[in-house]
Amino acid sequence: MIVDKNMIMLEKAVSGASLRHKAILNNIANTNTPGYKRIDVDFKTSLKTFLDKGIDGKSLKELESVSADIKREENTSLRTDGNNVDIEREMALLAKNSLEYDYYMSLLSRKIRMVKSVINENRR
Repeated sequence: MIVDKNMIMLEKAVSGASLRHKAILNNIANTNTPGYKRIDVDFKTSLKTFLDKGIDGKSLKELESVSADIKREENTSLRTDGNNVDIEREMALLAKNSLEYDYYMSLLSRKIRMVKSVINENRR
């Protein structure tokens, strides 16, 4: 299949949103675990940094190396047992992340359909 920078960026966004979804679910599962510190995944910063540099002249290999950062919030505690998970915040983040994931998937699907359409047109 024909792959371009936009497809790789969308793939990275889908992958990052998926990883963030897992992190948020992990936080929710550990809401009552004493000493648990929430984790989060930031994939947008690295993609934005890459875009801000400009994608002209950037190789696909360099774009493929863009990755998500997993961070643990060590400096906060919401409860006396050291846990810092706010279930309401996590549920809101989960809903927002789900919408973003669906959006990235729809853009990637649309891009793939366009590529397939071009391939099929050339076969006629």
